[in-house]
Order: sequence, then structure tokens, then C-alpha cells
Amino acid sequence: MRRVSGFVACITSAALIGGTLIGCADTKRDEGNKPNTPTTPITDSNLLDGGITNATGFPITKEPITLTVGIAYGAHMGDITKYDIWKKIEEKTNIKINLKVYSDAEKANLMFSSRDYPDIGFRMDASGQAMADAIDAGDIVSIDELLQYAPTWKKFFETNPELKKQALMPDGKLYGFPYAVLNETSYNLRDQWFINKQWLDELGLQIPTTTDEFKNVLMAFKNNAGKGSIPQNVIPYYILYGNNIGGQFDMYGTFGVYTPGSYFIVEDGKYKSQATNPDLKEPIKYMADLYKNGLIVPEAFTDDWGRYSAAISSTPPLVGSMTSFVDQGQNVNDGKWWTPMAPLKSPNGKDPYIRRQTKSIWPRNFVIFKNNKYPAASARLAELMADPEWSLTENYGSEGVMWKKGGDGKFELLNPTAEVADADKGLNNYAIALLDEDMFNNKIVNENFAKEGTREWAYVNIYKKYLPAKDLNYPPVPSGLLSDEDKQRMTDLSQSLNDYIKTTIANWISGKGDIDAEWDVYTKKLQDLGLDEYMELNQKQLDAASKLGD
Repeated sequence: MRRVSGFVACITSAALIGGTLIGCADTKRDEGNKPNTPTTPITDSNLLDGGITNATGFPITKEPITLTVGIAYGAHMGDITKYDIWKKIEEKTNIKINLKVYSDAEKANLMFSSRDYPDIGFRMDASGQAMADAIDAGDIVSIDELLQYAPTWKKFFETNPELKKQALMPDGKLYGFPYAVLNETSYNLRDQWFINKQWLDELGLQIPTTTDEFKNVLMAFKNNAGKGSIPQNVIPYYILYGNNIGGQFDMYGTFGVYTPGSYFIVEDGKYKSQATNPDLKEPIKYMADLYKNGLIVPEAFTDDWGRYSAAISSTPPLVGSMTSFVDQGQNVNDGKWWTPMAPLKSPNGKDPYIRRQTKSIWPRNFVIFKNNKYPAASARLAELMADPEWSLTENYGSEGVMWKKGGDGKFELLNPTAEVADADKGLNNYAIALLDEDMFNNKIVNENFAKEGTREWAYVNIYKKYLPAKDLNYPPVPSGLLSDEDKQRMTDLSQSLNDYIKTTIANWISGKGDIDAEWDVYTKKLQDLGLDEYMELNQKQLDAASKLGD
């Protein structure tokens, strides 16, 4: 993830990590820190927020103000207090950002339960229920009336009704500005399927195109352990079993069974189970054969995300094939080893699938809490961040480091080879940005489309044709569409059903059961656990979501 530029001592940017404030001290306005001259004339009749906020032009406020902003901490982010975007915001708007960084979801949830709110909340990773409860309590301000100060966002919601539905709460109102980066190569593809091209070349093998060829390649990796660059402890095919990222779901797809990262899909508005689809047997048997031959390792069922990440990004490589959103910086065309490959053709003759993500926004990545004394200024700040150049900086990082503007008015994404300083990093989906499909299709130049092996290149040249014709993923829905009783019941059913599915299929893959002999018992057990009721509740929630905004 990329971030935005550097922090200077004149910005109060304190970070609350594990309950401890860190950052630099507040500074006072003096003759050397005068607010910017407005770009348009300001009169007292145009002042908002009790006479502090200019209705138009810059700076946003006629005097310096401070807004406390809550944000989640990501381990990849470095020192977020040093990002240059905070300095840029203050210089442009007269708004000083005081950060409260929540080190984990528990800290964010505690903030909500204590109602000790910041002025603004960026992405905080609190539970959806915590957010819904705060909205119900009136602790978060609806932005419906504030959109008059954010016309770009107002137009976005008007011209994207389906995306607006994702942002509406059950009362039909909007309660935040979104992170809306609508890059088709990102949202329309979940994982890529990678093969170790370096090992293929050493062994004189081709990229496999069928399930039989794939098994033969994995056997060659195993049988040549300790030779060339193949380590003695080689992992021929590595999955993080049950996980949406790097899990076994794309193997189901290669046999024509689409599972988006769970065993349930939505087709034409109807909630359906793939867990009871008998076509699932074939890919499970295939993986059981891989496991029996030592091509899937037992750790696939026990490793956590940290171990998985370490294994697929190790130098030298340990893994022969895996799935992942990106290639972990180990692309064969950069002198490393990974190259993307297509989903495999299986003996059943069905068209293989690759998974997509749902076209969606992060609907409340900028919420305004009721204790905020400057709601109009906050809305105008959200409007500034929707500007294309600001959104590029927010999402990718500093101009000149992560992107540049050409003489033709287009923007080129850059790929720095050296490590990016914290000052130049971007917030990505930890704040808001507006980069729509028109931006990506017509105004952003990305050289990766022409570079073989990159995600962008692979999407166009390999994966796009393997996506299902319909979006079968469960759409984003707000909390609060079901009663508390129904919601708790659905949660309990989800836990028991998915635990049973996950355990049973793991046993079949690892040779601890017979899928043919046990299939009927398995499907009967799902019924006994409440599968029908679970599906009815999900359908009820989907139907309620479809009516939002009507």
C-alpha cells in the first residue's frame, strides 16, 4: 500500500496506540504561520460553523482550527504521523489534523462503547454493529444536508445509485463519505494464480493448463527437492485453507464451481448454497489426491496469515504454486520467480472460473461525530479530498514519487524501485478518495498494463475471460436491516454451519474421510444445523437492502 508525504513539526498529529498518545506538540499561530490568502472573496455572510468556516474558496476556515481524526493502524503503514498529507491539508485549508490511531479493532470498539469520539473518523476497523449503534444513538451526523458543501460527492451519489445503496443506512440516510477507488483490475479480480517460473525453467517444464499437468508439475517440484534453486523443504502447492485470500476457493473454480471466498453465492438476487452442490465433490477429490501425494502440506490447515505470508514471499522461494492478490514483489520479469497462470481445465469439461471481488465502496471512511464543532468545514475537507490530484496523493502517495501529471493533463502511476519513505506514502483505503472508472480508463496512465506478469497485465491478458458472466458475490449491506433477534440467530447459524463445512471438507482433503460415502450424511447434518433458516435470514436481509433508497 502506498501513502502520502511528510510531517513537519508545525502539525499536531498525535497517535493513540494502545492508549498512548504519541506525536508532536501543538503549535501556535504566529507571524510566520499565517493562513493562506483566500482564492475567492469571502464575506461574513458566507461564514458557517458559527462564523469560522468559509462557504467557498480557500482556506476552508478563516482562522486555524484543529480537528481530531480517528484512524486504524496497519502494520504496513510505517509512521503514519509522518505522512505529508497532514501538512498539505493544513497549508491548504487552515485545518490542523490531530491523529488518534487505534492499534486494533478492540481499541476502536472501546472508543465507540465509551463514546469518547474524535471529531472525524476515517477507517477505524470497529465492528459494523458499533458503527450502526452510534448512528442509531445520534452520535454520527448524517451527511445528507452537508452534501451542499461537497458537490463532487453529491454528484457521485446521484450518478451511482447502486453504489449509493451500499452507503445508505436503514433509515435511508447517508452517514459518511466513502473510499471510492473503482479500478476494474482491483475490484473485478480477487486472487491471481501464480506458478514458480524459475523452477519450471530449470526443469524444462511449461506452465500447466490442465489439472493433470498441474499435478505433474507439482510432482516434479517435489521430486527435485534440493536440486537447483528448489529447496529441500519445498512446498509444491501452498493454500491457506479456508481463507478468502490464498485459500482453496480458486481450485473449486477451476472445476466450474464458483465460491467467492465462502460457500454461498447470490444469483439474480437469490441467496444460494454451494456447500451442498454435488459438483463440489470433484475438486475436493482432486485436492485429496494432491494431499495424498505430499503436494499439499498439512500446515495448509493450521498456518496463520503470518506464516502464509512469510512462505509465499520468502527469498529464496519455498513454494511452487499459490494464489494471492499480488505477487509479493517476486515477479519473474524482475529477476524473481512468480508468473501468473490461468485457471486450469479439468476433466469434467466445464468452463473454469477465477474469483472476482464485489464492485463496492468503503461507505463510511469519513464520518463526522456529533461533538464536531465544524461539520461544514469537515464536509468541505471531504470535498477537497475528492479532487483527482488530492485523491491520487491520498491513495497512492506523493506527487513525483508515486504519481506525476503529464503535459496532456493525464496522470501516470509510478513504480519506485527504492523503499518509499513514510513521508511519501499514501493512506490507501484508510481514508477517502474518489477515483472512478472514468479516471482509470481515460485519465490515469499505468505502465503495468504493458508489463507482462503484473496484475494489470494479467487481468487483461489472462483472467478477465474467466470471470463469471454474473456477479455472484454477496453485496455489501449495512447493519440494522434485521431485528436484533434475527441478527443474533443468523450469526449463531453462520458460526455452526461454516465450522462444520470447513472441518468436514478439511477432513476429506486430508484423507480422514470418504466424500462419496459421507456426502448424504454431510448434507443432512447441514439441514439439522439450520441451513434453510440461515438462507432465509440472508434472503430477508438481501431483500431489505434492495429496497433502500426506493
